[in-house]
Amino acid sequence: MIWPFRRKVEARQSDGAYQDSVLRLIEAEAAGTAADDGATAAVEAAAGLLARSLAGAMVEGPDMARNTVTRPVLAQIGRDLIRRGESLFAIRGAGDLIPCASWHWEGGHDPASWRVRATAYGPSGSTTWNLPAASVVFVRWGGDPGSPYLGKGPLRYASMTAKLASQTERSLADESAGPLAQLLAVPSDPGDGSEDDPLAPLKAAIAGARGKAMLVETTAAGYDQGRDAAPKRDWQASRLGPAPPAALVELRRDSFEATLAACGASIALFDDSDGTSKREALRQYHLNTVRPVAAWIEDELTAKLGGPVRIKFDSYALDMVSRAQVVSKLTQAGVAINVAMDAVGLSDG
Repeated sequence: MIWPFRRKVEARQSDGAYQDSVLRLIEAEAAGTAADDGATAAVEAAAGLLARSLAGAMVEGPDMARNTVTRPVLAQIGRDLIRRGESLFAIRGAGDLIPCASWHWEGGHDPASWRVRATAYGPSGSTTWNLPAASVVFVRWGGDPGSPYLGKGPLRYASMTAKLASQTERSLADESAGPLAQLLAVPSDPGDGSEDDPLAPLKAAIAGARGKAMLVETTAAGYDQGRDAAPKRDWQASRLGPAPPAALVELRRDSFEATLAACGASIALFDDSDGTSKREALRQYHLNTVRPVAAWIEDELTAKLGGPVRIKFDSYALDMVSRAQVVSKLTQAGVAINVAMDAVGLSDG
């Protein structure tokens, strides 16, 4: 007898949405309408901040972890998480961590069954490995239950904001790339500066003026063509150059701040805020972004490098002044020093 309620195994295939997205991007690039979401100052500010924060940490754990999880590795993970939403390193040899630029996952719902085809690149060649999940360090910023093997970064979660920031900066860049000149109205300009050009001496004098005072002939007579041919005002220069609307400049500033917020950083770390605001922004960033991200990395390294791994940071970012005050008050109230230190997160345990 066949059990009538046997589970049906469902196989899924891509519906081509990814290929369509790639084609649309290629078409937009060809038409000159595409803007790189990762080419803005806000994205680099967030990626660089996380990379530097992680690079300043110390790694504790098995010899393999201490020897292979170097500062460049931590910095690359931080940068990848912001820009790509995921970072993958192949564990090769005696525990060397080799950064991979592209990879493709295969397997079922159990991550232990996954295998990855990962490729690392060099100046004149590349190497591809087909590895089990246990042989790679794979860290994600976030992801969806429908695709747990893919990382999703802040630029994808906040894709509209990233697009706004990139398009705004592109518009300002295009505006700034326009021609820049000083225009002088004259009754006629029959020449190009050559010897036959009647205005050649005047053009040469203006080009070589370099801030010096010059005496020029009035244009009131319209170069003997009469007052009707003369400019309305004598030798009035008009500037031709970038003139972005104030609203566009403000929108760029707002999109910069929104992009930083999506990446877990505060604008106070990059603007002209006072020192108190910057210290508080740094404290919040360290506690709300750097430490949780470091915990994700610790869990992955612990699972893959043969023992517990800890990523320790300089305690400066933990706002030592206020925490020292708390410890002082607790100890004055009779609390043991080790308990007080543990209460504010300064213990070594």
